[in-house]
Amino acid sequence: MSDHLHEPSIATTPLRVSRYNLNPAHWSVAALTEVALAVALAAALGLLKPFTMPQGGSVSLEMLPLLFLAVRRGVGPALVAGGLYGFIQLALPGAFIYHPAQVALDYPLAFMAVAAAGLVRVTSWKTLALAVGVGSGARFIFHFLSGLIFFGSYAPHWEAPWVYSITYNLLYLVPEAIITVVVLWPLLKAYDAAFPAGGRAGGGPG
Repeated sequence: MSDHLHEPSIATTPLRVSRYNLNPAHWSVAALTEVALAVALAAALGLLKPFTMPQGGSVSLEMLPLLFLAVRRGVGPALVAGGLYGFIQLALPGAFIYHPAQVALDYPLAFMAVAAAGLVRVTSWKTLALAVGVGSGARFIFHFLSGLIFFGSYAPHWEAPWVYSITYNLLYLVPEAIITVVVLWPLLKAYDAAFPAGGRAGGGPG
């Protein structure tokens, strides 16, 4: 039997989106719609905070739509969604505004950094955990810098400001990342089952 008979047809082969996907000219209407939905959902989920830190930061599922978008569409759309959500968050309850540079670090830049998750090709829950870790770690860098530069005075006298900033930010980012992995994995599985030919930047879960 000829080998070409075993090749999958275009109709049954999932489309693959570049994990970078940085050129907006290549974004479809569906991708732009997903960006808008991710921002709206992040804003809604960000209001549900079972745990809030005294100088800003909380445990919520606000990263979930941004990470879903990063895995689905790549880095570019998630960058835009993260930046928009960061600015919108300034108008939501609980925004902590101390200095313009602090605002930039803690809001648009921090949530744009979540898009780094799109660099990871997600094929299993382990690679999803890695993607969430990469996105959360990139976000942590900006919160750490904000804490070190602007909130070091809140550190106890026996603790170095950089240690305080690391500890403070990990206290809410680590639980949030773990919860996000637990919720995001079945959502991705369900999406890939419902739209097997839809394609996404990270590949289908195994």
